[in-house]
Formats: sequence, structure tokens, C-alpha cells
Amino acid sequence: MQKCYCCSGENFENCCQPFLKGEKYPDGAEKLMRSRYSAYATRELSYLEKTTDAQALGDMDMNANREWAEKAEFTGLEILSATEDKNKGLVEFKAHFKLVGADEVHSHHEVSTFRKQAGIWYFRNGRVIQPKA
Repeated sequence: MQKCYCCSGENFENCCQPFLKGEKYPDGAEKLMRSRYSAYATRELSYLEKTTDAQALGDMDMNANREWAEKAEFTGLEILSATEDKNKGLVEFKAHFKLVGADEVHSHHEVSTFRKQAGIWYFRNGRVIQPKA
């Protein structure tokens, strides 16, 4: 059995796969973040569009996301913090990846906001945290 790409320790088929297949919805901001990472790792990029807040879709460059995902091998996800307050969520994470054909591991550090609408969580926006020099 394949461990889940989101590094939850669960098997993929019991963790993020049901979300990516549309069989169920993540029940919190952290689970949505994890499933979106798995979507990148499995190239299920339509899931990213489906789970983005409608008001934020115009800010999302799906072609750039697709190009980046196709050039990357996703090597791990670290959740640094995750909080929820009613219909709002905040997740700070580091997504680790290598560019295809390279050995160097890169990290994408971000704080993402999420919003729950009609019982379903959506990605709202993200702020990249630049590494300290």
C-alpha cells in the first residue's frame, strides 16, 4: 500500500485519495491543505481549481501551477501550524520538492488561508515566506 503523499502516515487510499476522487470533502483546513499537496504530487491539478474559493480563482494561474508540478518531484510536507476559528482556517507549511533530474531538495514555505462555505473548506490565498539570508 502506498503511503499518502501528504505525510500523514496514513495510506493514500484512506487519506487523500477519496478527496481527490471527489468521494468526500476534507473536514478541516489542514486536511484540505494536505489533499492539495497530494493533488500536486499526483498531478490531479483540477482538484486545485475545485478547492479554491470562487473569489480567488481569478488570482490563480493554473498553467503556471501545471508547469511547475510537471517539473517537480514532491518529497514531503511539513505542517508547521494549523488553526481554525469557525469558518476560517490558517495553515503554515513547508512543501519539499526536487526538480526533475536534480538532487537538490527545495522548500516552499507558505502561510495559507482557508474559508468554509456551506460546510465545505476552500483555499483562499497564500503568502510565501522567504528564507532568511
